[in-house]
Amino acid sequence: MSTSTRPNVVLFVTDQARAKDTGYWGNPLIRTPNTDFVAQQGAGLRWCFVQNPVSTPSRVAMASGWYCHVNGHRTMHHMLRRHEPNMLRYFKEAGYYVWWGGKNDMINEQVIPLSCHERVFGSGGQEVVTKGPWEPGDRLYHTFLWGEMPENYGPSLSDDYVARQAGEFIADPPQEPFFMLINQTFPHPPYAVAEPYFSMYDREQVPFPIRPPENFAGKPKILQMVHERMRMDELSDDELREIVAVYWGMVTKTDRNLGWVIEALQDSGRWDNTVIVATSDHGDFAGDYQSTEKMQNTFEDCLVNVPFTIRVPGCEPLPEPSEALVEMIDLLPTVAEVCDLELGHTHFGKSLMPVLRGETDEHRAYVFSEGGALKDEIHTHETDRPHENLYWSRPALQFNQPEVHGKAVMVRSHEWKYVRRLYDTDELYDLKRDPNEVHNLIDDPAYKDIVQEMTTVLADWFLETGDEVPWRWDLRTSKEPHPDWSADVARQGFVRDVEPGPAD
Repeated sequence: MSTSTRPNVVLFVTDQARAKDTGYWGNPLIRTPNTDFVAQQGAGLRWCFVQNPVSTPSRVAMASGWYCHVNGHRTMHHMLRRHEPNMLRYFKEAGYYVWWGGKNDMINEQVIPLSCHERVFGSGGQEVVTKGPWEPGDRLYHTFLWGEMPENYGPSLSDDYVARQAGEFIADPPQEPFFMLINQTFPHPPYAVAEPYFSMYDREQVPFPIRPPENFAGKPKILQMVHERMRMDELSDDELREIVAVYWGMVTKTDRNLGWVIEALQDSGRWDNTVIVATSDHGDFAGDYQSTEKMQNTFEDCLVNVPFTIRVPGCEPLPEPSEALVEMIDLLPTVAEVCDLELGHTHFGKSLMPVLRGETDEHRAYVFSEGGALKDEIHTHETDRPHENLYWSRPALQFNQPEVHGKAVMVRSHEWKYVRRLYDTDELYDLKRDPNEVHNLIDDPAYKDIVQEMTTVLADWFLETGDEVPWRWDLRTSKEPHPDWSADVARQGFVRDVEPGPAD
């Protein structure tokens, strides 16, 4: 496929959105018309799972096709470095013009110039409001519930600026095909949004969040501890519903920005030759289990099941949302196949094209997610924060009680979810009978065969994906020739003849 005939790619990624809060997934109340439009024009995948429940490791997995454990990318501060492959750089080196808007959380700062032509972020110089309504010590201070904010609320204004700049680029792009990564901050908490989105949802109509089991029985200790530190036990039922309603307003506002991008593609005549994907890096509690924000080492579906809609030119729309199990690492080989890009590294994604072409209803038998750290891995922790910091509740535990932040891994099928932990309780849920994951069956001897089966699946997965061997050989003598695959890969930009420098 020549460069001139390759399709454009638009990747629209929100921050902290849940699959169940979209219309195509089956939510009859929420308004996500543009996300649903992409699904109607292509495919809506109901069961897409991220490889980590927090942003940086999840985004690194998306960009590399690697699980978090493969190369140690399982923290907030270990991004893709100069010697490592990333999706944006692949497209740039293949002749695409790469436009990147919004947050990073994915690629080392020194690698950004190698990965894109244009980097857009900020609010365009407009004055922003960032302070919330509560003072430290207020019972709501650490709950992230802020409520109604002015139109120039910082994250919201930045999202609008990035989306509008994306639309302007689409209207007048360079001659070569383009790849766009359009990141949005919403619906990441604080739960705060301006009108008309603040009042959009009737508080009596939004579903009540999932209640945790009594005394958090069967759940990992960190979930209850953060719940208490946030003082979530002091919230009324009305305030829990308020979280859902405000969060939904943020979701709908971000969907509006996706609509601007779709409109720009249609108005410019580029819709028919553009792959468009709308997804998110991970989910959010948004009141579920009487919690907010997210956790680094728990894997409830509200955290790891994200929206994923995709339209590929030439593929007929699927008649119904797909029930196939999908992982976020499947994105890279999918767009590479559509755009005729050769990937020069070992990755673990599977192209979604057989599903998108309607050739199969199945994709994976199991999906995986992982998080947490060894108790002595201080270099993996998030930045410590004082009690006055909005984010104190969770990161501070990594320093004073590191065992509760311990390593854990999830394997999930359509029927079962199994979580294995180093320092805390394991978990097993029958997802058909208990889709809310509140009855942990791990200690029930009736399910020992299921536990054994899932343990074997995990062992096989770790064995298969435990590392990645670079395709380029290091020649043992000066006279030894490169095999064909090694010589080809040596021409890839991320495989270099010199060692990375200190900043790499």
